[in-house]
Amino acid sequence: MTRKQAAQRTRDRLIEAAETLFGARGYNATSLDAIAAEAGYTKGAVYANFPGKEALFLAVLETHGGSDLLQLVDAIAAAPGRDEIEELLIDWAGARAESGSWPLTLIEFVRQKRDDAETIAQLTEILHRNWRTLGEAVVGPLNLTESPLLIGAALFETAYAPAMSIVSNPSARDLMRLFLRSHRS
Repeated sequence: MTRKQAAQRTRDRLIEAAETLFGARGYNATSLDAIAAEAGYTKGAVYANFPGKEALFLAVLETHGGSDLLQLVDAIAAAPGRDEIEELLIDWAGARAESGSWPLTLIEFVRQKRDDAETIAQLTEILHRNWRTLGEAVVGPLNLTESPLLIGAALFETAYAPAMSIVSNPSARDLMRLFLRSHRS
């Protein structure tokens, strides 16, 4: 393994460990020491790869949120029609709601960092990129007239609504189904 490959492997392991711990414990209760230990490294490895905890958190959102989104976008592109795309989105929303405390962790992060303009700008950039990506994937096939950013934001916020990780009726699937049916031509 080359030095570059080893460095990438370390970074990937830190991001995976951070995703696990942030999702299970939340932002505030997850320490860099715990992330390093979970990944099998020292805290020095964390600082060699990230300037701090917030940068690692944003890397988790970008890396794992982005890969999950790309899988959905690929499935949408391969879907034969509107009904299948809608079912993909409904199932995706349900799975996001069942995936744990990430929506609450994101709110916790924002509450702590709301006065840090640079961090909030980076978070906003990640969210906008994800919303736009999903919106661009569905606007054409679903024959929607709203902007991809607006559609993507509505889909994401329906799927990741914090209440949906707590309340089962109505479910995230129910809300996504309602949204999609209300946008049928």
